[in-house]
Amino acid sequence: MAPFMMLSVVATLALSTSAAPAPADGPPVAVFAELDGIWRGTFVGYDAAGKELYRLEVEQEYRTIDDHTQQVRLRDTDSKGQTVTGKGRNVARWKDGELILECIVEKSNGDRVVHEGRLVRGPQGETELIWFSRKKGRVETFRERVHLSRQRTGATLDIERA
Repeated sequence: MAPFMMLSVVATLALSTSAAPAPADGPPVAVFAELDGIWRGTFVGYDAAGKELYRLEVEQEYRTIDDHTQQVRLRDTDSKGQTVTGKGRNVARWKDGELILECIVEKSNGDRVVHEGRLVRGPQGETELIWFSRKKGRVETFRERVHLSRQRTGATLDIERA
């Protein structure tokens, strides 16, 4: 039976993290390897006070295409049935001994999002990606990590975003 991949979104107001070491061997894009695949689930956005702002049904596909780049495709559907699609890339490269991470997405509604990323150690010691972007009228910070659990139907993978 094929693995089932589930995407879940979790918002928290405070993240307890510390810097995680970047992988020294292999291509820089390996930091995104766990994301390769198709993810489906619900994203929920919150304001700083914890009030829900939006809820999206999402499908995201990640595919590594070279040593520095992972292709990203997405489809977001809001509660009114409006759908926005997007194409982009996650990029990882070394610069002056530091691993530089970017996520660039062009959406069908004309929105262009550029997130800066870094690797951190999460509260339980696991490696997580923290993404951040700031543009007029919008600031986003979220974390991504993959958690694998075995179930009768196969594997469930969760990306948590906060």
